[in-house]
Amino acid sequence: MTKHRKPVAQLKKSGNFVMKKLALSFGVAGLLGLFGCASQEQPSEVLHFPEPSQKLTIRETGKSFSLEEGQYAQLSLKENPSTGYSWFFKLDDGKSANNSRTDSAIKIVGERLLPPQSDLAGAPTVREVMIKALRPGTATLIGECVRPWEKDKEPAISVRYDFRVSLKTILK
Repeated sequence: MTKHRKPVAQLKKSGNFVMKKLALSFGVAGLLGLFGCASQEQPSEVLHFPEPSQKLTIRETGKSFSLEEGQYAQLSLKENPSTGYSWFFKLDDGKSANNSRTDSAIKIVGERLLPPQSDLAGAPTVREVMIKALRPGTATLIGECVRPWEKDKEPAISVRYDFRVSLKTILK
């Protein structure tokens, strides 16, 4: 036995059929926009970082910093995801081009994107990166502000921070 569908004309009652379909379509589109289907990166939930012993900005790029084992450094850089530019970081310990090394002197232990200071669309924000000193040695943190889809272009901005990690001082 086959089921027969009613013709569309019979489903339309007093012209509301098309209006209901349009309202449903706009409602779904609105919900998708509200719940994160936009391509722009949204500010992260506020992560709580430990108190850093060093606070760095773009002004300190190219400089060297000393940390003791277990200390933290916090890097804060302006970013504007609405333009497509975001910061990406890598570690260079001078021993290997492989970033997956586990014996580096420092490690990136967290990143967060702070909410903009303005309610204006496209307002810039700040990316914070927390670095932890793991063991004695030297390492470099390199950051590049790029549009990820532009593979053959030079970064808009590059930063470099050199770290020397020493043994933790024990006071008697």
